[in-house]
Amino acid sequence: MNYLEKRGTLQRLPWINAPLQVGLCGFLLVFATPLCCALFPQKSSISISSLEPEIQEVVRKLPDPPKCVFYNKGL
Repeated sequence: MNYLEKRGTLQRLPWINAPLQVGLCGFLLVFATPLCCALFPQKSSISISSLEPEIQEVVRKLPDPPKCVFYNKGL
């Protein structure tokens, strides 16, 4: 949009500003969101020492406490 504004396109065609912004945002949402969801793993692990103190206590009370736990990031 800054590029089009510097070139004078938005001054010559002021009506194109809103449809162009909506179109660009829609395009990016349609393609960038699934791409980013595909790039980063959905399941991740975290060390017990990085958890909240209350959760650390619960995990450490288990018979065989793990060193890390897994979680689903969700969308």
